Amino acid sequence: MRVLLLIKRFHYGGAENHVSELANALADAGHSVWLMSMTGKQQLRLRPGVQHIAVNFSDLKIPFHLYRLIKLIKTENIEVIHAHQRLPILIGTMAARWMKIPVVATIHGSVLTDLRSEYARRNIDKAIAIRESCVSCISNFLRSQKKVVLIPNGVQLPAACVDRFVDPESFSLYYISRMDCHHTRLLTMILTEVWPRLLEKYPRSHLHVVGDGLCLPRITKIIKQSNFSSLHRSVHIEGYAREVGDHYPDADLVMGVGRVAIESLVYGVPILSIKHNHLGPIVTVRNLKRMQYANFVDLEASAPNALNLLDKLNSFLEHRFFYENEAKILQQIVSQEYNLSNVAEKIVGVYREVV
Repeated sequence: MRVLLLIKRFHYGGAENHVSELANALADAGHSVWLMSMTGKQQLRLRPGVQHIAVNFSDLKIPFHLYRLIKLIKTENIEVIHAHQRLPILIGTMAARWMKIPVVATIHGSVLTDLRSEYARRNIDKAIAIRESCVSCISNFLRSQKKVVLIPNGVQLPAACVDRFVDPESFSLYYISRMDCHHTRLLTMILTEVWPRLLEKYPRSHLHVVGDGLCLPRITKIIKQSNFSSLHRSVHIEGYAREVGDHYPDADLVMGVGRVAIESLVYGVPILSIKHNHLGPIVTVRNLKRMQYANFVDLEASAPNALNLLDKLNSFLEHRFFYENEAKILQQIVSQEYNLSNVAEKIVGVYREVV
């Protein structure tokens, strides 16, 4: 098939990683793929078979973007548009209706944001929900259950079996995320109120911060200005990682949700569900289905504070053998459910249906 993928930002984030890997998977499966987005580090991850077109998407330039899209669709005989994020969904829907081809939209973030446009809601042919918690909301917005399909974001499985060495005398904690204001506030609390207290009990612990964003300099500044020498020694700012998978084999516990949680489990690493407004459990076989409902965000949990987060970390370290065994079992389950090749095949099935 001849597929056009649209996304606004293409630097770092769950949606951006998903689109770059989906584009590669589609190209590997023999489809012709065009991808329009802003320039960003994700471009470096694209296969040579994916044709990237740099576009600085802006609400003020909608007529210009629409003209470029229509011209590309005509020239390349595009069969289907697959749009991600609010503005590309709107523009993609307009171009698809003009050229009488179908448009598919994946809703990664807030449904209220991504489907803000009434025009887009009326004209989308199919919407992909990446988590079960959003299916009914998207159906209500589109006034149709038939237009919505649940397909979680897939991840690239490790090329080979990853042997992780677990040293019971040390502890490597990883925080992996885009560094926006929410994550920065949470990390500030961890660095100033949680981590120093954990080091008192477990002095051979290390905290690795993986990710990039506008707020990353604030985290670096906090560490530099700290009076605790142990903080300087034990906290490592890794920054942007082109392939985040390189870090998982070194982690004993990862903190995060969404894509980070899926990737951690695929590598057999225990994951603690944490977001700025929800502190959930460490994922186990028993709570897996409940945690998958909202893409590993515990919607029933309250916001994290220093005391309850410290309790979670201490509990992990006291029952480490149990959580390591749980992660090995979860690795088999999650690798089947989130295999990128299988996910891409399901998405191609959606393309064929709407075409």
